[in-house]
Amino acid sequence: MSNTANKSRFSPGVLSMLPMFYVGWSDSVLSPSEMEILHKQLNELDFLTEEDRAYLIKWTDPKDPPSPEVFKEWVKEIKSYACDIEDSKKTNLVNLGLELAQSSIGYQSEEIWKSPKTKNALIEIENALGVSGQNSQQLLLNQVSDQKEQTEDQDFFSPTEMLKVLDGINIVINQRMRKLLRDPAFAYSTVKNKEEYRMEILRQTKELAKQGLSGYAFPKEFGGGDKIGEHIAVFEMLGMHDLSLSVKFGVQFGLFGGAIMGLGTEAHHKQYIEPMIKTDLLGCFAMTETGHGSNVRGLETTAHYKSDTQTLVINTPHEHASKEYIGNAMHSTMAAVFCQLIVDDVSHGVHCILVPIRDKDGNTLPGVRVKDCGYKMGLNGVDNGMFWFDNVEVPKANLLNRFGDIDAQGKYVSAIKNQSKRFFTMLGALITGRVSVGLAGVSACKSALTIAIKYGLKRRQFAPKDGAPETILMDYPSHQQRLLPRLAKTYAYHFALQDLAKEMVNTPRDGDFRKVETKAAGLKSLATWHTTDTIQECR
Repeated sequence: MSNTANKSRFSPGVLSMLPMFYVGWSDSVLSPSEMEILHKQLNELDFLTEEDRAYLIKWTDPKDPPSPEVFKEWVKEIKSYACDIEDSKKTNLVNLGLELAQSSIGYQSEEIWKSPKTKNALIEIENALGVSGQNSQQLLLNQVSDQKEQTEDQDFFSPTEMLKVLDGINIVINQRMRKLLRDPAFAYSTVKNKEEYRMEILRQTKELAKQGLSGYAFPKEFGGGDKIGEHIAVFEMLGMHDLSLSVKFGVQFGLFGGAIMGLGTEAHHKQYIEPMIKTDLLGCFAMTETGHGSNVRGLETTAHYKSDTQTLVINTPHEHASKEYIGNAMHSTMAAVFCQLIVDDVSHGVHCILVPIRDKDGNTLPGVRVKDCGYKMGLNGVDNGMFWFDNVEVPKANLLNRFGDIDAQGKYVSAIKNQSKRFFTMLGALITGRVSVGLAGVSACKSALTIAIKYGLKRRQFAPKDGAPETILMDYPSHQQRLLPRLAKTYAYHFALQDLAKEMVNTPRDGDFRKVETKAAGLKSLATWHTTDTIQECR
């Protein structure tokens, strides 16, 4: 950024781009496609200095958007020039930017800003950012009327107002997600080949990480955002898009990352959280077993502590003790394995241990057997698999030891003496996933019901009498009985889970958290059953 301008601290090159940057960031979203175009153009525009490029590229990182102070600075500069420019010369953002550049005194001649080449380059950026049009100009020049637009008859139902009610406190992040998921980088498509579909979902998961959405659930000191409520909202919004993507996102950043954060201690957080957020470390959540399903307490995978080597030996005792239907299994390099911790031949119940399963080249490590679950009836973008461990040794430090540890003398220690209480406390640390899954399921219900009800209002079938128009499906009581009660339940579960999410975020973990855990377990069960029932009925 140059300081040669007489009337502005910005160079003519930066001023030419400032209107588009301001409007482009006004919705708090810079999508992958927008970033790609911006970087390409910024590197090719010959009227920008290296300082200009550095300043502008700095504000193309979705994880580090312009602060309110930067926005105020941009507005101040734009308005200081715009007031002296004729209205006929600021009919769009490109023209305004060119006029700003010409009005300043800087290193470039006016001919550059009158060149068709310069204008066409700026138009391409404007189109890529989707900020062209009269609305953008009005927003930029602060000409939007203070009066509420009467676009909807106040005597009738207002979808806009209803959306505000449904979004609640998450209106900003929800609007950001709606725009982001409309970007070509997240285009939904039917991919029949599961390997191609899985790679596409993995790519999209990494794009979400680049947007900074992967770190919301984690503390800032470890590269996160300290926004657990927003994390839940992101997962909920993904449920309206591609459920394979929502599951992949949930496994990597909710289950695997959540296990490290909730069950580990500072050493684990420092080592693993940031690379996990960036997807440099891909992981999975190996809890469920073939022989026990959701009966976590009865898991049979074992972890024997060897005092002479200070290692834990992970073993699958028989074929049916395999870890079953594990998401992210085929892409992961590490698994959070839930197993019975045995020290001095005494079992201390289920604990979670980080077990490397692949090397940097993607080859499975010795003692680890992985089987692809193959094609499924849905969610083929998720790489589900099965695991068996044949005496795999890992360092003692890989034990996620927040609630139970092995001391320097090789003895098991825990601040929670009662094994049953310790077990439920450990599971309680993973509550965010339960709330998120419930909300994502409700999101799928919303999509299914929207399609089914709109179709029911469009399709006609049979006439009440000869010569009369055929009856629309939604006028049949039997059709209403199938869909409308489920629509009402979906609203009920939406608000119940939203209230639970707020309660979870606002309840201290050292407070009366068991009440929240109980609600989460119950609502997740009810909401997921309702989701299955509703989607089947909407088919």
